[in-house]
Amino acid sequence: MSRLASLSPAALAAMFSPDADKTLVTLLTLTGAGIATPVRLADHYTQRIGETDDEVLYGVASRGEDYIFLPFQITLPAEEQAAAPRCRIVLHDVTRSLIPQLRTITSAPSVLVELVLSSAPDTVEVSFGGFSLGGISYDAGTISAELAVESLAIEPFPAHTFTPGYFPGLF
Repeated sequence: MSRLASLSPAALAAMFSPDADKTLVTLLTLTGAGIATPVRLADHYTQRIGETDDEVLYGVASRGEDYIFLPFQITLPAEEQAAAPRCRIVLHDVTRSLIPQLRTITSAPSVLVELVLSSAPDTVEVSFGGFSLGGISYDAGTISAELAVESLAIEPFPAHTFTPGYFPGLF
């Protein structure tokens, strides 16, 4: 079954209808070594989630956690036989609030991608886990990185050789 079949009718309408009153919001959660508290980002905003002396923060409150609005784009991988699938993500960090956190990372952080509706942010429509963030580069206004999954192509198959010691019933 595809993940598209598990989406609610409201989520499908938000994806495919240009006149939908609801928006499908992508939530990113970065965790791992070098990240003291999880970094939570959203590609849309639904409310004001805080303010400092310098700025007002907008984002999405989902399941008791605040996801800060930071525009980003995820490019799906090309279907190539010889290479492991890798997504490309570009974050538009014009305030440079994320770059100091990226500089402290010691290993590839884990990334969780979730889709929620703007009208019901506490209900996760679909979740994609198991990504790691690598190949990070940045300039004045953007951060580019790769979202990769562990490749099963490098796993040995079969794990054992068919010898009488491992498989006595074959001989």
